[in-house]
Amino acid sequence: MLKEEISYEKECLSVLDGFTLNREKLIGPQIYQFLLNAIVTVRLFPGIGLKEKEITERLGVSRTPIREALLRLEDEGLVQIFPQSGTYVSKIKIQEVLESQLIREALECAVARHAAQNGKDDLYVNLSRKLEDYKVALKSGDLKRMYEKDEEFHRTLANFCFPKRLWKITNQAKLQMDRVRHLSLPIPERQINVLKEHRRIFQNIADGNETGAEKAMKEHLEYIHHDLKIVQRKYPEYFKD
Repeated sequence: MLKEEISYEKECLSVLDGFTLNREKLIGPQIYQFLLNAIVTVRLFPGIGLKEKEITERLGVSRTPIREALLRLEDEGLVQIFPQSGTYVSKIKIQEVLESQLIREALECAVARHAAQNGKDDLYVNLSRKLEDYKVALKSGDLKRMYEKDEEFHRTLANFCFPKRLWKITNQAKLQMDRVRHLSLPIPERQINVLKEHRRIFQNIADGNETGAEKAMKEHLEYIHHDLKIVQRKYPEYFKD
């Protein structure tokens, strides 16, 4: 892919404002996690240039941890590195979003069945609390908190079933899907539907209905296809077929 295929270049330095490194911890992983979060939440939007020299100067670190972070992000398909030209946040590839959704669906539908079969009171209490927290965020219009509570609902289920690795694997698999989810956050219809869909998942789990829980989870996760069409029309410059 040629540099010219990236439609525009903008500075990322403003995104670094407020980011403080903990000098007592490894620098590379902190930079990686910060850039990862900024890309997934679309604060660093697709096509923006990441200038290694200026990032090192802004953070006051050597180029080595910056390069390490960028190479990890390249391996995950989130940035593209062009030798002698620069590094850019990758555009969102439709096929990778669909792959993310398929992997997540396979994992979380199995989780929903397991939770319906083996659920306990503490799980029901935790899920109910997540639903209430999301409802509060919805009423206040707090998009960031809505996303966090959405994530917590799914993480609670994953950790109940397989607490050691499952959520980490799921999180890694859904990176491209999450970029679309963040772009769709302002859609009022979606904000309301997330709560309704979570309630259906919860009710089926609490009822011990394995088939119903799996079906509710599948329908919830498949809604990304609808959201993808909307945000692709709104931000065509962010996407690549």
